[in-house]
Amino acid sequence: MTNGILGGLVSITASCDRVHPWAACVIGIIGAFVYIGSARLLNRLKVDDPIEATQVHGLCGIWGVLALAFFKIDEGIFYGGENSGKLFGAQVVGILFIIAWTGVFSALFFLVAK
Repeated sequence: MTNGILGGLVSITASCDRVHPWAACVIGIIGAFVYIGSARLLNRLKVDDPIEATQVHGLCGIWGVLALAFFKIDEGIFYGGENSGKLFGAQVVGILFIIAWTGVFSALFFLVAK
């Protein structure tokens, strides 16, 4: 239950100052379900993550970054923003850079630690 709450909080972090309060609740609730689904998936795939940081911070964080493109006040996809497609694309590019950054530095750390 605690990780579900954390998943919701992580999900709203990226867009907390750019969405309406009702949208923050929706993003957080969806984030909790993202956590539940990703926890089940990674357990089924037998990925060893005892504190479930990947599910809570990684996958809920990805959802939160994408959610900004949907819920951003006056500019999001749900508001019919003129540049909402560009905003969504920018969010996807940002996610890819974050994944690359953490992947490269994690790999370097683990190679040195090995």
